[in-house]
Amino acid sequence: MTFKRLLLPLLLMTLSQPLLAETRYVTDQFEITLRSGASTSNSILKMLKSGQPVTVIEDDPESKYTLVQTADGKQGYVLTRYLDNLPSARQRLAALQKKSEQLKKTIAQLREELKQYKDNLQSDNQTIGQLKRELQATQTELDNLKNATRDTVQVIEQNRTLQQRITRLESEKQLLEEENRAYKDSTAMDWFVRGAGVSLLAFFIGILVTRIRWRKRDSWGEFR
Repeated sequence: MTFKRLLLPLLLMTLSQPLLAETRYVTDQFEITLRSGASTSNSILKMLKSGQPVTVIEDDPESKYTLVQTADGKQGYVLTRYLDNLPSARQRLAALQKKSEQLKKTIAQLREELKQYKDNLQSDNQTIGQLKRELQATQTELDNLKNATRDTVQVIEQNRTLQQRITRLESEKQLLEEENRAYKDSTAMDWFVRGAGVSLLAFFIGILVTRIRWRKRDSWGEFR
């Protein structure tokens, strides 16, 4: 009987609740009082908004009030339970949203820089390819120039050798010409000497023959 009496009120309370229940959260946007003393009987100096920073001067565990100083220099007491080591959730959320926006901008900037780097890399690769082709062409031209230079050096060396041979042959020719000239002069002198000798010999022979004839005539005249 007692159980039925307890069950009936519980049933009535359950039926009296609304059919559609919803969950809500208390906002952290509220204000607290800054009082002139550590009790509710003291006068209110200022209303402090949620998330407003204050400097702690002294804690009073007995009264559960804390002496603080605001940013504008006003001092007063607030309930210790309303003070937190972190900014309000709304402020943290705003800071996180701001940081998120900054991160999004940074990511977008990094993506743009990455795209620019990729474009620059592609351009650099094209430039490197062009430089490689130019280097190959230059190397080929240099090899051809080396071959041409080698041939030119060989030709110059051959010309120098030929010039030396020509110079030597000209010297030998000049020496032969001088020897030939000297030989001709010597031969002419020999022939001159020989001719002179023959003429002198003929002259003496003529004189001798003349004298012999005269002697014969003389001897014939005596004989007669």
